[in-house]
Amino acid sequence: MTVSIEDRALAIVGLNDIELLQERILQELCEHCGAQSGALWVAGERGGLRLRAWRGLVDRSALPDTVDPSLVQANPWLAGATFLVPLVTSIGEVQGLVQLGDSLTSFADELLPASARFGAFAASSLKTAARFALLQRQGLRDRETGAYTLSYFTDYATKEIYKARRYGRAFSLLTFSIDNLTSIRTRLGAPAARQAQQLVLRVISQVTRDADVVARAGEQEFHVLLPETDFFGGLMFLRRALSSLIEEPDGRALEARLPLGLTGGCATFPRDGDDFDELLIRCRRRTEERRGSLHHQLRLDPLSFWDEVELLLGNSRSPKLPETTGEPARRGKVADVLFDELQTEVARELLREPGARGLVYVGGPLIRSDLPVVRSLDVSPADFAPRVYVLGKRADLVSHPTITPVFLEGDEHLARHEFLLWLGDGLAYALLQRRGRGATWGFHTSDPTLVEGLVSKLQAAYDLQPY
Repeated sequence: MTVSIEDRALAIVGLNDIELLQERILQELCEHCGAQSGALWVAGERGGLRLRAWRGLVDRSALPDTVDPSLVQANPWLAGATFLVPLVTSIGEVQGLVQLGDSLTSFADELLPASARFGAFAASSLKTAARFALLQRQGLRDRETGAYTLSYFTDYATKEIYKARRYGRAFSLLTFSIDNLTSIRTRLGAPAARQAQQLVLRVISQVTRDADVVARAGEQEFHVLLPETDFFGGLMFLRRALSSLIEEPDGRALEARLPLGLTGGCATFPRDGDDFDELLIRCRRRTEERRGSLHHQLRLDPLSFWDEVELLLGNSRSPKLPETTGEPARRGKVADVLFDELQTEVARELLREPGARGLVYVGGPLIRSDLPVVRSLDVSPADFAPRVYVLGKRADLVSHPTITPVFLEGDEHLARHEFLLWLGDGLAYALLQRRGRGATWGFHTSDPTLVEGLVSKLQAAYDLQPY
């Protein structure tokens, strides 16, 4: 029996679950147009249309993650063997785009008017479902802090795991813990403890997107779920949130009375686990690793980049670094060739996985074309994703296809020091060194928290982009 386009439209109008609605829109259009493959992009809070569903014979790797809505026509159109149906409301808002392919016969011009009518119904339904989801979320908040309840968060995470498994997406789960909340309540009173909770929630919320969900998991713990975010993206979020707390005036005022002790950890699906409990365990384990980091042991937060470098380097008469439960860190004499060898090795690792995001900073007296990292990255693939910066005084390197030179004339710190900082997807390393007469004194570490802190302070010192 042939199903009319009106009946297909009626089948989607009452659906409030946006995930189910997206699947049904694609299914109805594929069946109506006789398409064996299809893909759907839907408007999101970050601007642009994001890939939300696909089916049939479609090659996922050939589909773009986003589509610019300004390129979407107002009416359906044929592009060779592909049929494109815009989802546009009656007032011209582009809510989505459907791409159909692999027709059983061929896409006929007669499909255009009916598909346009269905597209208008679908656009209106998507807008309504998105509004319904927002209202639903607003009614499931914790009264004290305004964060979502743990029950809602768990339900949301379960749906995100389903989507991630089905469509091969990643998402990140983060935990934040106010370690000193009990002390704040005991010494400053319950109002101060509530203020600390609300402050942390406000700071975290300032760096979230509409699709991100923040929930209160206990007295001192918050969970954050970041859809479609890889591990490096989760790590950058964690850094932004912790930095924002330091910059927040209320946060500084409270810290002056008694430190909050805010720590956090990040885990990503599927690399760190394929269910919620496993991801949460990994998050908490990484939070514990942060507590044992040399960064926390030495209370390095208040120091500037170069003050921290001098403290970590020390000298032969400096006291030993404290023992930590985190990654190893060492100071002492280092081989003169170590700095060059590490540049070559880091470049080799970056080229091994050119699509993996990361940050590399190489600093020294001169920006030269014969630096090992420059030579090694002279020829990089088009999909090279890491960002590599070289800092120092201008020499014979003016520009580079992959590396960004940061010219710093007359910086006396760089005249005496060299450093290499590498922050990647699950990787962290730092080498700091000071050349002297007859020996080079260095400090190196693979402590992720310490490396993140050095990177953040370097960016602040020289006004470098956070990512």
